[in-house]
Amino acid sequence: MKSRYLNIFRLVSHCVFIAVHLFIADISSLSAQQRPQLVSENQLVAHIRKIVGESNIGGKIGIAVADTRSERMVFTHNGELPLNPASNMKLLTAAAALWELGSDFRMQTALYGNVQGESVVGGLYLKGYGDPTLRWSDLVSLARELAARGIGNVDEVVVDGGYFDTQMLPPSFEQQPDEESPFRAAIGAVSIDRNAYVLYVRPGLKAGSPARFSLDIPGYFEVENELVTSEGEGPKVVAIQNPKGDKLRLRLQGTVPLGVSYLSYSRRVVNPLSYAGYAMVEALRSVRIKVARRIRLATTPTGVALLASRRSIALSEILRALGKYSDNFVAEMVFKVLGAERRRIPGRSSDGAIVVREMVKRLAIPSEKLLVVNGSGLYEGNRVAAAHIAKLLVAAHNDTAIRAEYLSHLAIAGVDGTLSNRLPDLPAPRIVYAKTGTLKSVTALSGYVLGPMPERVFTFSFIANEIAGKHQKAKTLADDIVTSIASFLWRR
Repeated sequence: MKSRYLNIFRLVSHCVFIAVHLFIADISSLSAQQRPQLVSENQLVAHIRKIVGESNIGGKIGIAVADTRSERMVFTHNGELPLNPASNMKLLTAAAALWELGSDFRMQTALYGNVQGESVVGGLYLKGYGDPTLRWSDLVSLARELAARGIGNVDEVVVDGGYFDTQMLPPSFEQQPDEESPFRAAIGAVSIDRNAYVLYVRPGLKAGSPARFSLDIPGYFEVENELVTSEGEGPKVVAIQNPKGDKLRLRLQGTVPLGVSYLSYSRRVVNPLSYAGYAMVEALRSVRIKVARRIRLATTPTGVALLASRRSIALSEILRALGKYSDNFVAEMVFKVLGAERRRIPGRSSDGAIVVREMVKRLAIPSEKLLVVNGSGLYEGNRVAAAHIAKLLVAAHNDTAIRAEYLSHLAIAGVDGTLSNRLPDLPAPRIVYAKTGTLKSVTALSGYVLGPMPERVFTFSFIANEIAGKHQKAKTLADDIVTSIASFLWRR
């Protein structure tokens, strides 16, 4: 029955795909005269070669353009050169996830324990399976299930993160050790609120008095508050954080001016499992289940009863955070789930890398120079050629089992995600679905250009390395290439 509904969904998705093409074919842009008139593939190739030659960007640039119908490479410029793909690495992670796990794959989070009367004794075990969407509010829902069973006491909370290994920071993330922003979040099999916390500060009653602060999961923190309320100057808040056992010590310094209601600062969590444990404690307390503010880490014993559980949203929905918003945390969580599900438990980033490399080999894409280190593309480490990505995109488009889901996870030029304000001069709306990528000396853009008929789709990949200070010129070149492909496919 499930298979029947899945087939119906895919048939409907394909019909919608065709309908969109027919719709946009009838409403092409009125500014077509401003775009190059490219009536043949040879003209398209010559034009791309010309604008690449005139770009004067320097660095290393790899470009590949392919036709999904013939699976033929239309244009390449250093197409086989392995480069740092930045967040275009997420295209490989998402494709592997859909092919290996399926669009409806879901991650579970569960509570286990032995119940005696109204109490859980011997520990309430919180066990996770890599759900990147888990929120504190979800733990509250699980706690409510316990309360509904008549449970009023828990002797202690125990966190089981054994589905993943103990490497909390993904590979290459150590290259920026002093970065505390959430984009560099650690990962754990049980991860709450994307492993980021929010520090709220507000002024005291008068100038010179201590400023006030609050944190959603107070048990995880030991705070030294040296913040002072100021008369008029702007806020200057510094939060120095140092791990201390299973907690995080925060030293707050600086000033908070009178007249502001509150200020908020988002920072990454150092120890995801400990943070999840203290979050579970607060969730239990929020529904009036008595529990001490202490936690420990351990494996769930065999035979302990399942008391409550939840499943994540479908993988196809989770992946939109990768394609549309370039979410590093979600990418690394999915990457490790791939390792756990297709290699071994505990899941390792190195095993996720193996799964991705095996996918590329299975697609008969030459992969001798492919280097996969992490799933997000953050920092230095991964090496992928533009031709790798263009061919992968062709394979994903031509496999109806994942085509609709893969296409829909990408940002749409001029509509949403990281492309909401980019590529404004296309000949028709909603015809470019792509993934951006940016690092200090890297700019990348790879995806699809849809033609007026469903069978006319080109893939493209643009990766520029060693371009520090020339990001805008590189982005302009990438956009010009995409616009040229669109002008060719939508030629009159």
